[in-house]
Amino acid sequence: LNGAPLLTEYDESTSTKGVFLVGPQVQHDALSFCFVYKFRQRFAVVADAICQGLGKDTKAAVAECRQNNMYLDDFETCEDTCGDVC
Repeated sequence: LNGAPLLTEYDESTSTKGVFLVGPQVQHDALSFCFVYKFRQRFAVVADAICQGLGKDTKAAVAECRQNNMYLDDFETCEDTCGDVC
């Protein structure tokens, strides 16, 4: 990972529970979310994880985010380098 922070599938720190990372430093395997149009799609994933941790129902909000292409949790559609579209 070339020094990238180790994160869960929800962009939560693997060493400090409850600490999340969003932005261009986020990497999952070979994928780098280095541009705003990529990492903004991860904001809802982080918000979903936090809200679920607080016991909130997130189904409707997640569905709306998915409908607007703002909930990126399926990396199969992403390319592996900066500049490629997810």
